[in-house]
Amino acid sequence: SVMKASQIDSLTKSVGEGTRSYSRLGPVPGPVEGVNRANKDQVKYLYKTDCEKTENVIQSVEKTTQLKREQVTYIGFAILAGLLCLSGNLSAFLCNLIAFGYPAYASVKAVRTAEKDDDMKWVKYWTVFGVFSVIDTFAESILRFFPIYYLTKAVFLVYLYLPQTQGAEYLYLKYVDPLATKIDAWLAARNRPTFNAELK
Repeated sequence: SVMKASQIDSLTKSVGEGTRSYSRLGPVPGPVEGVNRANKDQVKYLYKTDCEKTENVIQSVEKTTQLKREQVTYIGFAILAGLLCLSGNLSAFLCNLIAFGYPAYASVKAVRTAEKDDDMKWVKYWTVFGVFSVIDTFAESILRFFPIYYLTKAVFLVYLYLPQTQGAEYLYLKYVDPLATKIDAWLAARNRPTFNAELK
């Protein structure tokens, strides 16, 4: 029998008491596991000494602030988070830059390669992004009772496309693909002769 596209693209395997999603590229981490992995990779990257000039600057910042480099990075993230908490065009602009900047650039690079796996990754990102961007229609109303909306949205978007978290892959497999499958089944049912006869 011919497998469905969703069956070829992903599988669900039991792991302990829950389930873990698998794509063609391997297991997709859950949200907590993905964030922990991203944090470890960030710390590892910060302690790379490939460039002597960069390392000297970082060491100088550490000496001046009396903080470790990862702590300085967290402060930078906190400042960005503060800007995203501001109301007005600045927070909306920063959030949209996070949403479109890197993903658009990475999507163009993926299209230029012969491999299809990276294309699929970004197709899934834009699909999930499109589904959840419907909420943006009510952004102004949401901001009235949830002032950190843009901060929450920015964190969510980064979670979607970071390679460590693979949030878009996770949400696509868990929610978007099953939803599309149900829509396909509903459309197929509507196109059946018996269904059309019942309408008449």
